[in-house]
Amino acid sequence: MGLMAQLDSLHAQILKHLAEGRCTPRYLSKQVDESRQLVSDRLGDLVMGGYVKKVDRGLYEITDKGRAELADD
Repeated sequence: MGLMAQLDSLHAQILKHLAEGRCTPRYLSKQVDESRQLVSDRLGDLVMGGYVKKVDRGLYEITDKGRAELADD
């Protein structure tokens, strides 16, 4: 079962934005029109699943696993 079947559409939106380049929670929250806190929570889910990695304080990028999940969706 893929990530998109396990998690919600916000996770997918975040992955799609990260596929375009590194992002901060603040930037992502504006892009997906959700609170920064909600986006940060979803980023935490994605990091724990290995789909996203934190490269610096407040800066995230998609992993190869995350890219593969987007390709499968």
